[in-house]
Amino acid sequence: MSSDAEPKWWDGVLPEFHAVDDHYLRMTDRNTGIVTSVEQQMISRVVIAQAGVGGNSDVTITLAQMGFQHFRIADPDVFEVSNFNRQLGARMSTMFRNKADVIAQEILEINPDADVRAYVDGVTWDNVEEFVDGADIVIDGLDVSVMHLRERMFDLAREKGIPVFTCPVIGWGAGIAIFDPERSPSFREFFGEIPEDPDSEEWQRFIERYAVNFLSARPTGIDIQLGKRRAKQGTPPSVAAACRLNAALVSTAVYGYLFDKGSIPVVPTTLHIDLLGTRMSVTGPKKRWLVRRAVGVLSKENQ
Repeated sequence: MSSDAEPKWWDGVLPEFHAVDDHYLRMTDRNTGIVTSVEQQMISRVVIAQAGVGGNSDVTITLAQMGFQHFRIADPDVFEVSNFNRQLGARMSTMFRNKADVIAQEILEINPDADVRAYVDGVTWDNVEEFVDGADIVIDGLDVSVMHLRERMFDLAREKGIPVFTCPVIGWGAGIAIFDPERSPSFREFFGEIPEDPDSEEWQRFIERYAVNFLSARPTGIDIQLGKRRAKQGTPPSVAAACRLNAALVSTAVYGYLFDKGSIPVVPTTLHIDLLGTRMSVTGPKKRWLVRRAVGVLSKENQ
């Protein structure tokens, strides 16, 4: 597709920029030469629905800096000292404030004309359909503790023809899986059936299989056993560098997907970047089986 071609989601009508948009034109001026003027105008109309803006707050802020200006952001948590090691919105001035509300204000500090709706109760069973409906892109940053709700969000997006980008940080790297509503398998087809009991061994094995789907090899610089124990306690290891990388990966993938550029794959193939191990790899079904074997998931399943 040529750089000025219209993507499949575009309605063919470009917005008119007036004097009130002078801030937007100036703030996105340095994109010129990388992002075309037509693409920038298209970006200005895209609706991003992001579930979870703690460790993924970098993603939201980076997208706002790129010129995306229509956001629905959801997170029920507040910033605490334990977030200071990695989350951009975490500062002394934001202690105990809701994350979605803080990041909404951060977006408006970048672009005062942005349209931002903060879901301070997070994505819930009651609002998930409203949250997804009308979005152009859904970004998944939900906790593993709400896996059934995550599946519901994915299924709704699929029904409505909306792609979902799910993007965990992994040690000194990050992974991404883009669920295209037409080309990709469903959440359950890809990850498997979610166990009902979150305290069961079956649940723990599911969470391990879920994580492995984003890997291309054993990640560098992680104490796997300690990481598993911390994950069970709800405090999985995570560092700022990986969050910054995650923001670069997701924002680039969103741009590439919208304008059919680059070669970032869609599910069933995933992308994993391991900076410390200097690896960037794509993983399809065959290689995924080998990775699961390498990290010990297959052996547990066969016990």
